[in-house]
Amino acid sequence: TIPVVVNARESRIDDMFGYRKKTYVFPDWKSSWYQLNFLTNLLLVTFLISGCSSTPSKQLYENPESGINLEKPENWDLAFYERSGTIVLESENGIGNKESARIEINGNVCADTTFNTPEEDIQANIDRIRNLYYLGSALTIVQEPIRVETGDYEVTKAIITIPTMSLSEDEVINQVGDRGPDIFQTVEMFAIRDSDRNFIMVYVYKGNSEELNAEAQEIVDSIQITCSTEP
Repeated sequence: TIPVVVNARESRIDDMFGYRKKTYVFPDWKSSWYQLNFLTNLLLVTFLISGCSSTPSKQLYENPESGINLEKPENWDLAFYERSGTIVLESENGIGNKESARIEINGNVCADTTFNTPEEDIQANIDRIRNLYYLGSALTIVQEPIRVETGDYEVTKAIITIPTMSLSEDEVINQVGDRGPDIFQTVEMFAIRDSDRNFIMVYVYKGNSEELNAEAQEIVDSIQITCSTEP
């Protein structure tokens, strides 16, 4: 009879845990390929779960000079241009930051508009955009100005689209990325006015990300006018 050689160390470990190799549930862990593949899949699942469940925390932005307060997610960058009084918010996500959205809040809030109604103000800004980019009839009004009462504010909203072929390759308002005759940049325009006729004009340049577009709307909804009533 040929003697069977048993590795004493492996035998002790098997006996300690009460099983032999033939009873393993998982494949041979000595395979480096299997270990790498298993760890890669585990990390991918963990990343997807954490990415779907996480919600960016909100940050309060206060600008007494412009008379504006708002809340923004921490993944949005904000810049204030003192000369024009414009506040710009931008965010990007996705691989290579290919998805984005942009908000512009224009001018000095603590001043009455020169127009009698918000509808007139929005129409004037539509005409300004049409002339700025030489759009003519290429600019499409998707939604005519609609006015609603929201809390202490009167909000008038209109929606337009701009053909991206009319924009330069480096134009910052292009949030859909590509340029083409059948590709359009959607712009939502908000005229926000309080009971003292303090006025804000907001432009939301929507991108391809539903998440970022929803966050942009939350930012607009959070805007508060903080103009002092003192003379």
